Amino acid sequence: MKKNNKNISIKEATDELMETSIFNKIAKRNGKNFAQKLAIWLVRYVLIISSMNESLKITLEKALLELHGNKLQKIISVTEKTFHVVKEDVDEYNRYIQ
Repeated sequence: MKKNNKNISIKEATDELMETSIFNKIAKRNGKNFAQKLAIWLVRYVLIISSMNESLKITLEKALLELHGNKLQKIISVTEKTFHVVKEDVDEYNRYIQ
């Protein structure tokens, strides 16, 4: 990230995100175009939530609730279940390595 007092552009933030290892892996698995679109959406999403906190002085949880409404609980449930299954798979795999 640029080390100055100016705001970073969406393009600069997206370019930086695309250079991370996770986005390199996403690009390899899903294609560069998909990864780039995802990076743009994530940057926009982060900026909106950050702006809501800055201007409205609301918490992250309140901002997420404002953006997603009643679907927030479903999003949390799906992500928690997904990450729990991934953790179980990793734990199971690690048992075989020992």
